[in-house]
Amino acid sequence: MPKTNEQKKEVGNKREQILLAAVEIFMDKDFYQVTITEIAERAAVGKGTVYEYFPSKEDLFKESFSHCAESYLQSFHQHLSKNASVRTTMFTIIKTHLDLLQENRRRLYLLFNERPLSLQELQTWVIERRQELLQGITDLLHDGVELKEVRSDIDIEMAGRLFLALNYVVMGGMVIIDKVDVDDKQIAALLDIYWNGVGNGIKSSNFSN
Repeated sequence: MPKTNEQKKEVGNKREQILLAAVEIFMDKDFYQVTITEIAERAAVGKGTVYEYFPSKEDLFKESFSHCAESYLQSFHQHLSKNASVRTTMFTIIKTHLDLLQENRRRLYLLFNERPLSLQELQTWVIERRQELLQGITDLLHDGVELKEVRSDIDIEMAGRLFLALNYVVMGGMVIIDKVDVDDKQIAALLDIYWNGVGNGIKSSNFSN
């Protein structure tokens, strides 16, 4: 017999409960120290119920990681789709990223915790999502070139990688590792360095030779 809408809603709620409980516990402990029993207790469901939705702890971790990352990616693409200047879009992306970090430091830490990522399948997934982010930024920069907001002589891929490093390594490191509360003025200052560079306008030597 097909499930009713109410039954489908209950299934979705239980799965969400388990995922959220798993995220919280994976943040607090090393992957190999976490047990399905404690996840079930945190989610207020039976251990067997967890296995109904997730065949193993590895699957549950992958889903927990994906759950956090997909929420972030949705926000990322939402801002890319808006009709705004390249620089304004970049500011908004950084601002949103930092707001998420500052409001959910511990949950989003799961996205930056490398210890359990020895799971080959998950590593592949992370690489694909990073490529997706890079593609979104390079597309934005290409649009900026056409609109004459971005120089036409720059290496678009390198500029995209540099922006992602600014957003995730520099800004993310300040919030997650250094525990700094970054404000809009600091975002604007760092984006200004990215946008205008640090040189004084004098052409440097060709270091590629």
